[in-house]
Amino acid sequence: MKRIYVQNGIVFFYGNPAGYLGDGKAVIDCMFQKEELVSFVKELGFLEHVFREGVYDRLSEGGGVKETAETSIGEGRRLRIYQLGQDSPIMMRFISLAERKKRGYDRPRREEYVRVYEGEIENYSLEEVWEKYGRRVPEGFQGHALSISDVIEFADGENSRFFYIEPSGYEEIRF
Repeated sequence: MKRIYVQNGIVFFYGNPAGYLGDGKAVIDCMFQKEELVSFVKELGFLEHVFREGVYDRLSEGGGVKETAETSIGEGRRLRIYQLGQDSPIMMRFISLAERKKRGYDRPRREEYVRVYEGEIENYSLEEVWEKYGRRVPEGFQGHALSISDVIEFADGENSRFFYIEPSGYEEIRF
């Protein structure tokens, strides 16, 4: 038996349906985050890969590639990053929530901000987001590197949590 193979668009890892190939990317269940599997799909020409919960379950229950992909659309974990817009007062930028209040500004409001990034994310980890977007600006990112006063959103379907970047960490806010 082959360790890794593709049959009808489904990627099998040691006989288990680990993911599927479609729309130019490989979608793999989170429990199969293995370098061996990632290397295999890259060798097939699928340079982009996404890890997503529930793929193995849907494929094991007999869902094909199309059904599994349709079920996955919109269910993935999303990351959105907001930065103050060009019209926001200069004195509001790059300050803590306490300083913002001291200067007479209300809590951060969505209309003051511009969404500069949206994408899928594997883990809801503020530290991982900071590592990826706080040191330099990756391709596809429309704002500056993360800094104080930016807002990070973790979204999963209908639910979202928002975090204001403070000088020494993050504070969850309503947004």
